[in-house]
Amino acid sequence: MQPGVEAHPSRWLWHREPSRLTQVCIVTDATVEDTFEQALSTRLGNSPQVAWLHLTDPAATHGEWLASREHAHGQAHARGSENALEQAIDPLPRDSRLLLCAQDLAGLEWLGGVLGQQVFFAHYRPEANHETQANDVVATVEEVLRASLTAKWGDSY
Repeated sequence: MQPGVEAHPSRWLWHREPSRLTQVCIVTDATVEDTFEQALSTRLGNSPQVAWLHLTDPAATHGEWLASREHAHGQAHARGSENALEQAIDPLPRDSRLLLCAQDLAGLEWLGGVLGQQVFFAHYRPEANHETQANDVVATVEEVLRASLTAKWGDSY
């Protein structure tokens, strides 16, 4: 594991942890090739406005999250009662956006319901040229950043 990369055993890891400045969190899964993630990471640099979460097992993580919600159903949701995923993504600002990047986007779209962030999509196609596709994802990140900043500051940012 890379230094500074935080992980939950076999479920997810942060390629770039969120900060209070995060506006967009890219979420990828195991269907996205490492070489594409590396190319995308190089293009995005170290922008504090962009966090990056990689889910290694979205289905199991989703099941775990649903089970924790069912267990909490009917009980007051007290601080500290979140499951491991909720605790992991809690540092994301509530008004940040999630940019889901996977072959099967439906397998990730439930993430918008965990803390209520808006969700955007970037379909990953393994057969496509990685450079071209990375350009498209970066352009989508820029659009989502603009939308986020416009929502916060209007046209004055």
